[in-house]
Amino acid sequence: MLKYSFLIFFCAFALIASAQENEHNISGSWYGMTGNTMGEKQRLMIVLEKTRHGYKGQLKSPDRTDVSLPMDSVDYTAGTLRFRVNVVDISFKGGWDAANHRFGGILTQGGQQAPLNLSQDQIKAADVYRRPQDPQGPLGYREEGVMFTSQEEEGIALSGTFTRPDSSRQYPVVILLSDAGPQNRNEEMVGHKTFGVLADYLTRRGIAVLRWDDRGTGGSKGDYDDATFEDLAADVRAAIAYLRQRKDVDPGKIGILGHGEGASIAAMAASRPEDSIAFVISLAGAGLPARQLQEVQMAQVLRASMPQKGDSAITRYIKYTQPWFKMLATETDPDVAQQKSRELLKDMYRKLVGNPMPAEEEKYIERLIALQTTPHSLSAVRFDPLTYLQKIKCPVLALNGSRDIVMDANLQLPAIEKAVLTGGNQQITAHSLDGLNHLFQQCKTCTTSEYVTLDQTMDPAVLDFITRWVQAVVNLN
Repeated sequence: MLKYSFLIFFCAFALIASAQENEHNISGSWYGMTGNTMGEKQRLMIVLEKTRHGYKGQLKSPDRTDVSLPMDSVDYTAGTLRFRVNVVDISFKGGWDAANHRFGGILTQGGQQAPLNLSQDQIKAADVYRRPQDPQGPLGYREEGVMFTSQEEEGIALSGTFTRPDSSRQYPVVILLSDAGPQNRNEEMVGHKTFGVLADYLTRRGIAVLRWDDRGTGGSKGDYDDATFEDLAADVRAAIAYLRQRKDVDPGKIGILGHGEGASIAAMAASRPEDSIAFVISLAGAGLPARQLQEVQMAQVLRASMPQKGDSAITRYIKYTQPWFKMLATETDPDVAQQKSRELLKDMYRKLVGNPMPAEEEKYIERLIALQTTPHSLSAVRFDPLTYLQKIKCPVLALNGSRDIVMDANLQLPAIEKAVLTGGNQQITAHSLDGLNHLFQQCKTCTTSEYVTLDQTMDPAVLDFITRWVQAVVNLN
């Protein structure tokens, strides 16, 4: 008995000693990197300062803002660090890892959890993502920051980048239009600068490029959520008018390339014969009407993200959403749409969840109404690309990845091709590219969450295909 009492006492003493050893002074800057369910990464910097009563601290996310947020509470006891920042609903709990000289724990925000290691080794911006295709200097061509204004809506000034080869002459130009959501001129997502890579490739091969920040993004004015598809097509017309004033642009060889939702805007902008567009390129563009496309996309994403669910469950989920999306597509009065949304979403949520907590139900409803009843979202849900594709008279290139779960190539490409041919335009080239996802990357699982893990920003074969097609259309020698 004495023997075991001694062992218990010894173990307790060892634990106390270990805790005291771990409770070293942790003042200074600590660095970590976290991510969300989409794979987006961001660096965090924690600055701790020892006081008479413990610690105080600040939290900063250098990839998002220069503002430091004061911590509402900091505790470091027995080798465990805890802190909380109420204004952004963030908390952390982690234990000291002596072998690696860091804290290993869990960061919680808004109920979502992610692993987070904090060490005193500084993390550089270049360490967040590895993107070997990003343009590296010397560029070997001219890059110019530009600003142009909408001719149809006052107060809309768009900030962008114009690139062209270095020699003095007139060049064909490709206008780049980004996918859904407010995006910068590089169409940057999880560290991939898709349009930056594409513009670099085209410009090095004799084709000028204009790309810009979407409304309300980067240096551009306006509000993206308030902009309908018609508004964004007007932005394209403003870009064309600007380009035709430049002495280094061939005014008869201006084309439009749109990715995802940008392909719909490209089709709309190119459908007016008076604008004389030289060519249109649709990357992962839609051929189906928006209502039909929504259900197809939902089924594909659910099937990829929840493989354990059978087709019957997915069909049931889609059935529950149909009344709401149908109402959004047909109700033209925004106030009535919001009122009807509440009842429809309440019914949908209860069918999906069962017996929800009232607060959670209300939070869900308010969030969806805010997202889906903006002028932009309502414009998107009512859009029918066939109306515009049939009116395009210039050469059209349509490319979709065979493993794109957002835009199914087997459904979209035939619809695009049929619409263009129905309008009497025989100049249509449509291809499904094997093994590529929505960003035209070679992929494995091909889910949206995989984007961040892939080093490749865009398959070089796609870059080459687009470039050669444009060179042929504009007779570039």
